[in-house]
Amino acid sequence: MSEIHRRGPAQIHANLTPMIDVTFLLIVFFVLVSQIVEVENVELALPELADPATMLPGDEQRSVINVVPAFSGGASEVRVGGASFAAGDEGVEALTRHLAGLLAANPSLRLNLRADQHTQYEWVQPVLQAVSGAAARVDDPAARARINLVVLRED
Repeated sequence: MSEIHRRGPAQIHANLTPMIDVTFLLIVFFVLVSQIVEVENVELALPELADPATMLPGDEQRSVINVVPAFSGGASEVRVGGASFAAGDEGVEALTRHLAGLLAANPSLRLNLRADQHTQYEWVQPVLQAVSGAAARVDDPAARARINLVVLRED
């Protein structure tokens, strides 16, 4: 029979040598790649557009119009910033006046119209008409209705 040797409690040691090797290899790789990218980069004098059709995100002024959903695909109210407007005809008229004031103050204002996916179009359409009516009330020809329609979906 063979004898069983007792070595005592097992000790766990972390071998850091492979991790240090990988770290140094990554550092060398990124140093080399960054030098290659700098060599390929050429200074160019790009043209400036007088009136660009697109802007970088965050460059434009925007306001968010929220169509607050109600039961069975309806809307309970419309919110613009801190202002709330009823979903009926009087609320749409007040919304039109409010948006006209915003467009008069900033003719390049962009509007994000947010609605729930279950909200029926018959509740969104008066808000779209309020935006066009507000743009028509402003005397500035630069004031145009710029709307981004955002539909919220459940994932």
